[in-house]
Amino acid sequence: MKAGREVVRCGLVLALIMAACAPSEPASEPEEAAAPEPEIDFVQEAVWAPRGDRLLATWNQGDRFRLYGVMAPDTTGAAVEASTGLRVSDGPDMSAAWAPDRVWVAFGSTRDGNGEIYRMRPDGMQEENLTNHEADDREPTYSPDGRQIAFISDRTDGVPRLHIMDADGSNVRMVGSPQGLSHHAPEWSPDGTRIALHVTMDEAAFVYVATPEGGWGRVKRGEFPSWSPNSEVIYFGREGGLFAVRVQTNGLRDLEITGSAPHVSPDGRWLAYIRGEWPVSALYATDLATGEEYRLTR
Repeated sequence: MKAGREVVRCGLVLALIMAACAPSEPASEPEEAAAPEPEIDFVQEAVWAPRGDRLLATWNQGDRFRLYGVMAPDTTGAAVEASTGLRVSDGPDMSAAWAPDRVWVAFGSTRDGNGEIYRMRPDGMQEENLTNHEADDREPTYSPDGRQIAFISDRTDGVPRLHIMDADGSNVRMVGSPQGLSHHAPEWSPDGTRIALHVTMDEAAFVYVATPEGGWGRVKRGEFPSWSPNSEVIYFGREGGLFAVRVQTNGLRDLEITGSAPHVSPDGRWLAYIRGEWPVSALYATDLATGEEYRLTR
Protein backbone atom coordinates (compact mmCIF):
# COMPACT_ATOMS: atom_id res chain seq x y z
CA MET A 1 0.00 0.00 0.00
CA LYS A 2 2.83 2.34 0.80
CA ALA A 3 4.33 1.77 -2.64
CA GLY A 4 0.98 2.52 -4.20
CA ARG A 5 0.67 5.79 -2.28
CA GLU A 6 4.19 6.77 -3.38
CA VAL A 7 3.26 6.14 -7.03
CA VAL A 8 0.15 8.30 -6.74
CA ARG A 9 2.12 11.05 -4.96
CA CYS A 10 4.79 11.00 -7.68
CA GLY A 11 2.14 11.17 -10.34
CA LEU A 12 0.55 14.24 -8.76
CA VAL A 13 3.92 15.96 -8.42
CA LEU A 14 4.75 15.24 -12.06
CA ALA A 15 1.40 16.61 -13.20
CA LEU A 16 1.94 19.80 -11.21
CA ILE A 17 5.43 20.26 -12.69
CA MET A 18 4.16 19.75 -16.22
CA ALA A 19 1.32 22.22 -15.68
CA ALA A 20 3.72 24.79 -14.31
CA CYS A 21 6.06 24.43 -17.29
CA ALA A 22 3.34 24.46 -19.96
CA PRO A 23 3.12 27.65 -22.00
CA SER A 24 0.34 29.88 -20.75
CA GLU A 25 -2.59 30.88 -22.98
CA PRO A 26 -2.18 34.44 -24.21
CA ALA A 27 -4.58 36.83 -22.54
CA SER A 28 -7.35 37.81 -24.90
CA GLU A 29 -7.26 41.44 -26.00
CA PRO A 30 -10.20 43.45 -24.70
CA GLU A 31 -12.55 44.37 -27.51
CA GLU A 32 -12.33 48.00 -28.48
CA ALA A 33 -15.52 49.90 -27.82
CA ALA A 34 -17.22 51.09 -30.97
CA ALA A 35 -16.63 54.78 -31.58
CA PRO A 36 -19.75 56.78 -30.76
CA GLU A 37 -21.64 58.20 -33.69
CA PRO A 38 -20.80 61.89 -34.12
CA GLU A 39 -23.56 64.24 -33.05
CA ILE A 40 -25.42 65.71 -36.02
CA ASP A 41 -25.60 69.50 -36.04
CA PHE A 42 -25.77 70.32 -39.73
CA VAL A 43 -27.09 73.46 -41.40
CA GLN A 44 -27.69 72.77 -45.09
CA GLU A 45 -28.73 76.23 -46.29
CA ALA A 46 -30.54 79.37 -45.17
CA VAL A 47 -32.71 81.84 -47.10
CA TRP A 48 -33.40 85.47 -46.30
CA ALA A 49 -36.76 86.88 -45.33
CA PRO A 50 -37.97 89.58 -47.78
CA ARG A 51 -37.10 92.33 -45.29
CA GLY A 52 -33.63 90.90 -44.62
CA ASP A 53 -34.16 90.81 -40.86
CA ARG A 54 -33.87 87.03 -40.48
CA LEU A 55 -33.18 83.80 -42.29
CA LEU A 56 -34.94 80.47 -42.44
CA ALA A 57 -32.44 77.62 -42.17
CA THR A 58 -32.69 73.98 -43.15
CA TRP A 59 -31.05 72.49 -40.07
CA ASN A 60 -30.55 68.96 -38.76
CA GLN A 61 -30.11 69.06 -34.99
CA GLY A 62 -29.67 65.44 -34.00
CA ASP A 63 -32.15 63.36 -35.94
CA ARG A 64 -33.99 65.09 -38.78
CA PHE A 65 -34.05 68.19 -40.95
CA ARG A 66 -36.37 70.93 -39.76
CA LEU A 67 -36.78 74.63 -40.49
CA TYR A 68 -35.38 77.13 -37.98
CA GLY A 69 -35.56 80.89 -37.80
CA VAL A 70 -32.20 82.65 -37.33
CA MET A 71 -31.70 86.37 -36.76
CA ALA A 72 -29.80 88.28 -39.44
CA PRO A 73 -26.39 89.83 -38.71
CA ASP A 74 -26.36 92.82 -36.41
CA THR A 75 -26.04 95.84 -38.65
CA THR A 76 -25.22 98.23 -35.78
CA GLY A 77 -21.71 96.86 -35.34
CA ALA A 78 -22.46 95.32 -31.93
CA ALA A 79 -21.28 91.82 -31.07
CA VAL A 80 -23.28 88.93 -32.47
CA GLU A 81 -23.89 85.75 -30.51
CA ALA A 82 -24.25 82.53 -32.50
CA SER A 83 -27.83 81.29 -32.36
CA THR A 84 -29.43 77.90 -31.67
CA GLY A 85 -32.34 78.98 -33.87
CA LEU A 86 -36.09 79.02 -33.34
CA ARG A 87 -37.73 75.85 -34.64
CA VAL A 88 -40.75 76.50 -36.84
CA SER A 89 -41.43 73.03 -38.31
CA ASP A 90 -41.35 69.44 -37.13
CA GLY A 91 -39.87 67.92 -40.26
CA PRO A 92 -38.47 66.25 -42.12
CA ASP A 93 -38.51 69.58 -44.03
CA MET A 94 -35.99 71.28 -46.30
CA SER A 95 -35.42 74.03 -48.85
CA ALA A 96 -37.60 76.89 -47.65
CA ALA A 97 -38.64 79.83 -49.83
CA TRP A 98 -40.36 83.04 -48.70
CA ALA A 99 -43.30 84.48 -50.59
CA PRO A 100 -42.54 88.12 -51.47
CA ASP A 101 -45.46 89.38 -49.34
CA ARG A 102 -44.14 87.38 -46.33
CA VAL A 103 -47.53 85.70 -45.88
CA TRP A 104 -46.33 82.20 -46.83
CA VAL A 105 -43.21 80.06 -46.72
CA ALA A 106 -42.99 77.20 -49.21
CA PHE A 107 -40.78 74.18 -48.48
CA GLY A 108 -40.11 70.59 -49.48
CA SER A 109 -41.00 67.72 -47.14
CA THR A 110 -41.06 63.91 -47.03
CA ARG A 111 -43.45 63.75 -44.06
CA ASP A 112 -45.98 61.85 -46.18
CA GLY A 113 -43.47 59.30 -47.42
CA ASN A 114 -42.46 60.99 -50.66
CA GLY A 115 -41.35 64.47 -51.65
CA GLU A 116 -44.07 67.12 -51.63
CA ILE A 117 -44.18 70.92 -51.74
CA TYR A 118 -45.94 72.48 -48.76
CA ARG A 119 -46.58 75.99 -47.60
CA MET A 120 -47.11 77.39 -44.12
CA ARG A 121 -47.25 80.66 -42.26
CA PRO A 122 -43.82 81.96 -41.19
CA ASP A 123 -44.60 80.96 -37.60
CA GLY A 124 -45.15 77.32 -38.65
CA MET A 125 -48.96 77.40 -38.57
CA GLN A 126 -51.54 76.52 -41.26
CA GLU A 127 -49.56 73.95 -43.26
CA GLU A 128 -50.93 73.02 -46.69
CA ASN A 129 -49.80 70.42 -49.23
CA LEU A 130 -49.54 72.14 -52.62
CA THR A 131 -48.49 69.25 -54.86
CA ASN A 132 -50.12 66.12 -53.38
CA HIS A 133 -48.61 63.92 -56.10
CA GLU A 134 -46.89 60.54 -56.15
CA ALA A 135 -43.83 62.10 -57.78
CA ASP A 136 -40.83 63.47 -55.88
CA ASP A 137 -41.42 67.25 -55.66
CA ARG A 138 -38.95 69.53 -53.85
CA GLU A 139 -36.90 72.77 -53.74
CA PRO A 140 -39.52 75.48 -54.32
CA THR A 141 -38.80 79.13 -55.16
CA TYR A 142 -41.38 81.92 -55.51
CA SER A 143 -41.56 84.26 -58.47
CA PRO A 144 -41.05 87.92 -57.48
CA ASP A 145 -44.76 88.66 -57.88
CA GLY A 146 -45.65 85.65 -55.71
CA ARG A 147 -47.99 84.18 -58.32
CA GLN A 148 -45.87 81.18 -59.35
CA ILE A 149 -43.52 78.65 -57.78
CA ALA A 150 -40.64 77.01 -59.62
CA PHE A 151 -39.61 73.63 -58.20
CA ILE A 152 -37.88 70.35 -59.02
CA SER A 153 -39.94 67.27 -59.86
CA ASP A 154 -39.49 63.90 -61.55
CA ARG A 155 -43.17 63.70 -62.53
CA THR A 156 -42.70 64.35 -66.26
CA ASP A 157 -39.92 62.01 -67.39
CA GLY A 158 -38.80 60.24 -64.20
CA VAL A 159 -35.77 62.54 -63.71
CA PRO A 160 -35.55 65.61 -61.41
CA ARG A 161 -36.38 68.53 -63.72
CA LEU A 162 -37.33 72.18 -63.41
CA HIS A 163 -41.10 72.74 -63.26
CA ILE A 164 -43.36 75.73 -62.64
CA MET A 165 -46.80 75.81 -61.02
CA ASP A 166 -49.22 78.47 -59.85
CA ALA A 167 -48.78 79.45 -56.20
CA ASP A 168 -51.79 77.34 -55.20
CA GLY A 169 -50.28 74.18 -56.76
CA SER A 170 -52.26 74.20 -60.01
CA ASN A 171 -51.16 74.39 -63.65
CA VAL A 172 -47.91 72.40 -63.36
CA ARG A 173 -45.59 72.27 -66.37
CA MET A 174 -41.96 71.33 -67.08
CA VAL A 175 -39.71 74.16 -68.29
CA GLY A 176 -38.51 73.57 -71.84
CA SER A 177 -36.52 70.60 -73.03
CA PRO A 178 -34.50 68.61 -70.47
CA GLN A 179 -30.89 69.67 -69.84
CA GLY A 180 -28.23 67.39 -68.31
CA LEU A 181 -28.81 64.51 -65.93
CA SER A 182 -30.78 66.25 -63.16
CA HIS A 183 -31.72 69.72 -61.89
CA HIS A 184 -31.23 71.24 -58.44
CA ALA A 185 -31.54 74.41 -56.33
CA PRO A 186 -33.61 76.77 -58.50
CA GLU A 187 -33.84 80.46 -57.62
CA TRP A 188 -36.00 83.00 -59.44
CA SER A 189 -34.28 86.24 -60.47
CA PRO A 190 -35.58 89.37 -58.70
CA ASP A 191 -36.68 90.87 -62.05
CA GLY A 192 -38.81 87.78 -62.70
CA THR A 193 -37.37 86.97 -66.14
CA ARG A 194 -35.11 83.99 -65.37
CA ILE A 195 -34.51 81.07 -63.04
CA ALA A 196 -30.97 80.08 -62.03
CA LEU A 197 -30.26 76.49 -61.01
CA HIS A 198 -27.51 73.94 -61.22
CA VAL A 199 -27.56 71.01 -63.59
CA THR A 200 -25.55 67.84 -63.06
CA MET A 201 -23.72 66.60 -66.14
CA ASP A 202 -21.50 63.57 -66.68
CA GLU A 203 -18.38 65.48 -65.66
CA ALA A 204 -19.55 68.14 -63.18
CA ALA A 205 -22.36 70.46 -62.07
CA PHE A 206 -22.97 73.68 -64.01
CA VAL A 207 -24.97 76.80 -63.24
CA TYR A 208 -27.68 77.34 -65.85
CA VAL A 209 -30.22 80.08 -66.45
CA ALA A 210 -33.67 79.15 -67.76
CA THR A 211 -36.56 81.38 -68.81
CA PRO A 212 -40.10 80.49 -67.76
CA GLU A 213 -40.89 80.11 -71.46
CA GLY A 214 -38.31 77.32 -71.82
CA GLY A 215 -35.03 78.90 -72.93
CA TRP A 216 -31.80 77.53 -71.45
CA GLY A 217 -28.22 78.81 -71.20
CA ARG A 218 -25.10 77.56 -69.44
CA VAL A 219 -23.23 80.04 -67.23
CA LYS A 220 -20.31 78.53 -65.25
CA ARG A 221 -19.26 75.33 -63.56
CA GLY A 222 -20.68 75.42 -60.03
CA GLU A 223 -23.72 74.78 -57.88
CA PHE A 224 -26.34 76.41 -55.62
CA PRO A 225 -26.73 79.74 -57.48
CA SER A 226 -28.20 82.89 -55.92
CA TRP A 227 -29.09 86.16 -57.66
CA SER A 228 -28.00 89.64 -56.67
CA PRO A 229 -30.91 92.06 -56.04
CA ASN A 230 -30.38 93.76 -59.43
CA SER A 231 -30.47 90.40 -61.29
CA GLU A 232 -27.05 91.11 -62.82
CA VAL A 233 -24.80 88.81 -60.74
CA ILE A 234 -25.11 85.16 -59.72
CA TYR A 235 -23.27 83.92 -56.63
CA PHE A 236 -22.50 80.20 -56.43
CA GLY A 237 -20.28 77.58 -54.84
CA ARG A 238 -17.51 75.55 -56.42
CA GLU A 239 -15.00 73.16 -54.82
CA GLY A 240 -15.46 74.61 -51.33
CA GLY A 241 -15.24 78.27 -52.34
CA LEU A 242 -17.67 81.03 -53.32
CA PHE A 243 -17.69 82.89 -56.62
CA ALA A 244 -19.67 85.59 -58.42
CA VAL A 245 -20.34 85.80 -62.15
CA ARG A 246 -21.72 88.79 -64.05
CA VAL A 247 -24.37 87.28 -66.27
CA GLN A 248 -24.11 89.82 -69.11
CA THR A 249 -20.35 89.41 -69.63
CA ASN A 250 -19.74 86.01 -67.97
CA GLY A 251 -16.93 87.63 -66.00
CA LEU A 252 -15.95 85.54 -62.95
CA ARG A 253 -14.78 86.77 -59.55
CA ASP A 254 -13.35 84.63 -56.77
CA LEU A 255 -14.77 85.95 -53.49
CA GLU A 256 -12.03 84.20 -51.51
CA ILE A 257 -14.62 82.90 -49.04
CA THR A 258 -14.74 79.27 -47.93
CA GLY A 259 -18.29 77.97 -47.99
CA SER A 260 -21.23 76.61 -49.97
CA ALA A 261 -24.92 77.32 -50.67
CA PRO A 262 -24.66 81.14 -50.79
CA HIS A 263 -27.72 83.39 -50.52
CA VAL A 264 -27.63 87.16 -50.95
CA SER A 265 -29.64 89.45 -48.67
CA PRO A 266 -32.45 91.49 -50.29
CA ASP A 267 -30.45 94.72 -49.98
CA GLY A 268 -27.31 93.12 -51.44
CA ARG A 269 -25.20 93.85 -48.38
CA TRP A 270 -24.83 90.39 -46.90
CA LEU A 271 -23.87 87.01 -48.30
CA ALA A 272 -25.02 84.08 -46.15
CA TYR A 273 -23.42 80.66 -46.66
CA ILE A 274 -22.63 77.35 -45.01
CA ARG A 275 -19.23 76.26 -43.75
CA GLY A 276 -18.42 72.71 -42.67
CA GLU A 277 -19.13 69.15 -43.75
CA TRP A 278 -21.55 66.46 -42.64
CA PRO A 279 -22.34 65.94 -39.81
CA VAL A 280 -21.36 69.40 -38.50
CA SER A 281 -21.67 72.79 -40.19
CA ALA A 282 -22.69 76.35 -39.35
CA LEU A 283 -24.28 79.37 -40.98
CA TYR A 284 -22.13 82.43 -41.64
CA ALA A 285 -22.64 85.81 -43.26
CA THR A 286 -20.12 88.23 -44.72
CA ASP A 287 -20.61 91.95 -45.28
CA LEU A 288 -19.79 92.24 -48.99
CA ALA A 289 -18.67 95.87 -48.58
CA THR A 290 -16.28 95.43 -45.66
CA GLY A 291 -15.46 91.71 -45.76
CA GLU A 292 -16.40 91.35 -42.08
CA GLU A 293 -17.66 87.85 -41.28
CA TYR A 294 -20.20 86.77 -38.68
CA ARG A 295 -21.03 83.29 -37.46
CA LEU A 296 -24.83 83.08 -37.10
CA THR A 297 -25.39 79.57 -35.70
CA ARG A 298 -23.61 77.73 -32.94
